[in-house]
Amino acid sequence: MTSVPMDPRAVELYEAGSPDDEVPIIARLERGAEPPPIIRVVCRFDDVITARVRRGDLLAARRSPGILSLKASRQVIAPPDLEPSFDDDSIASEEDVEAAVQRSLTAANAVAPLPEDGKGVLVGLCDWGFDFTHANFRNPDGTTRLQCLWDQRGFGDPRAPAPYNQGRLLTRAAINAALATPDPCATLGYHPASGDPAGTGSHGTHVADILAGNRREPGSEVGLASGADLVFVHLSAPHLGELSNLGDSVGLLEGLDFIRREAAGRPCVLHLSAGKTGGPHLGTTLLERAVDAMLRQPGIVLVQSVGNYASSAMHTLARVGPDQRYTLDWLIPKGDPTPNELEIWYSGQDIFDVIVIAPGGREFRATLDSRVHLRDGLDAWGNFYHRRHEPNSGLNHVVIFLYSSAPSGRWRVVVHGRDVLDGRLHAWIERDVSGRFQSRFPRSQASSRYTTNTICNCFRAVAVGAYDGTRPDRPPTRFSSRGPTADGRQKPEIAAPGFQIRAARSMPKNGWQGEPRLCVKSGTSMAAPWVSGTVALMMAAAGRPLTIHEIRRALIGSADPHPGPPGQTSTQLGYGYLNTAAAVDAARRMGRAQPDVRPTEEESIEAPQSDGGWPPIWVEDVAAGADVDEPLFSTQPVEDDAIDAGPPPATAECGCSRHADREAAAESIDETLAAEWDDGYPPLAPFDDLDSPPVDAPFAWEDVEEAVGAVVGQDIGPI
Repeated sequence: MTSVPMDPRAVELYEAGSPDDEVPIIARLERGAEPPPIIRVVCRFDDVITARVRRGDLLAARRSPGILSLKASRQVIAPPDLEPSFDDDSIASEEDVEAAVQRSLTAANAVAPLPEDGKGVLVGLCDWGFDFTHANFRNPDGTTRLQCLWDQRGFGDPRAPAPYNQGRLLTRAAINAALATPDPCATLGYHPASGDPAGTGSHGTHVADILAGNRREPGSEVGLASGADLVFVHLSAPHLGELSNLGDSVGLLEGLDFIRREAAGRPCVLHLSAGKTGGPHLGTTLLERAVDAMLRQPGIVLVQSVGNYASSAMHTLARVGPDQRYTLDWLIPKGDPTPNELEIWYSGQDIFDVIVIAPGGREFRATLDSRVHLRDGLDAWGNFYHRRHEPNSGLNHVVIFLYSSAPSGRWRVVVHGRDVLDGRLHAWIERDVSGRFQSRFPRSQASSRYTTNTICNCFRAVAVGAYDGTRPDRPPTRFSSRGPTADGRQKPEIAAPGFQIRAARSMPKNGWQGEPRLCVKSGTSMAAPWVSGTVALMMAAAGRPLTIHEIRRALIGSADPHPGPPGQTSTQLGYGYLNTAAAVDAARRMGRAQPDVRPTEEESIEAPQSDGGWPPIWVEDVAAGADVDEPLFSTQPVEDDAIDAGPPPATAECGCSRHADREAAAESIDETLAAEWDDGYPPLAPFDDLDSPPVDAPFAWEDVEEAVGAVVGQDIGPI
């Protein structure tokens, strides 16, 4: 057992290769401090920097005066494909899909003609795979609408943009020259299929078309900011292969910095439809702090998808009392070839002992501020960290990394309360690169609330949920992540169509062989660009740079109300449904008023302090009798021998009636036990009684009114 000198991922990075390798980091500085000379700063966002440092200097850099926090770069991933499959029983035919697509477009109410088209606004996307040859991203004369494309992959190319010195910058001139040749992709050396490992159309192309396509491709019906200039950053992480939908948090932040520099003072809309599932979900990660710092500048807005994790069984929460134990079951599919990761976050005022029990019964114990190697003899299974007072949240932090060599089956994590003043904990399983072997919690422990993606809990940025526009009542999709944040703030803020959206398909790897140049996809990634495109139109309508506060006020104030109780926000629909025409009209009026400028000097955003509770949040599906609220308790215990990897996810499950029977058969739909909780946390189970039968209890709002506001910020002070 050893101590934890810095962020667990930074420890893993420190031990993973040659000490002379230069590695990317994110760090937070004390006010007025300068980084030590062993760190090479790349870009800065107030007190947050991205930088490079020798691997062997990581520990020295973390211990340098003025460094409050140092983090290793964290992977970000494109969401999995959720496009409908025509052989799925829930979709009778391609004609049914076509009818559903048309209903979704009608529900959006965002394609009605408006005088604004986003001209004069720069739209920047950090994503994967952009088809610069597609008609919807070209001008009438065939030239590109792209101002530039930064492909972050690779090192040593003379076209790498400064100060990042990574990848290559493909300029408008280079792209236009390539478009004039018989094989533009080969000429430019960039093919969108490199961001399309599934061969169904790249994520970035589809998202960009919803946001800013110009509908020149026959049959196109989406595209809001058709007059905006475009910048695309193809994300990557060091040492990844050519065909990859992976990036990292350092590259993501530097991509955002690159886009704002390219805007050169013009109104700028930044768009993200990527993320992961771990982290404290407080808006305190260094990436989120950097985003909030960037958005203090008028004329810059960032819109993000909230995530597709509501039904993923990758989050749970509990309350542990003094000298009491609570056990989390972590289910690893048979034959899982991928590494796995689980995080627990709990109050910095508490002290827990944590024990990890492997499927064969081997136990590993980590007291606070220690690290334990998980191994069986000479076989290394992973690492187990228990860190005191993570410096950006003030919470205590448990991280368990399982390598691909670790055994599959049921791992158990036993939390024992030694010194307890609060007792609450959240646990998240990190998302796999491959969804086929995703580890999870049993349904008896999983919660669909607090499932927002890792990087969308910012205080200023706008997070977007997805609704099913194919139905007249516009219900939230089943996959759309649920808020609130762990400190009780509303996420998502707004909802937009995210089910069966038809937009541009990127060129296949071997060129067009008669495939349609439009495709249908589903996800919050398809919902968020409706909002980004709307924001671009709002900026064009205002005629002056709008602040993020003005944008948020206009978007939320003009939203169509959700069907829940008045005065209550929704865990999936936020404050309501996007109304593009009304939002643009509100921005037009704002443009004639005085700017809403707020003080920024020495401004600090931290988790809010407890004031005895939070406003009520509508748990939207309960009124209709749907089986969605937390916790989800299965009627049968989950057996180790039932933990098998299913087929790769291919079908969008929106939670509508067409999917209900299939989901019931597949999952043994869980019963709601909210009425048995006094504050939203599951009752403590005896250590040896993990699979207790469900309690049949009716749902009532009064029973969960306190639960939705139970998690509040910690009084963290300086760390």
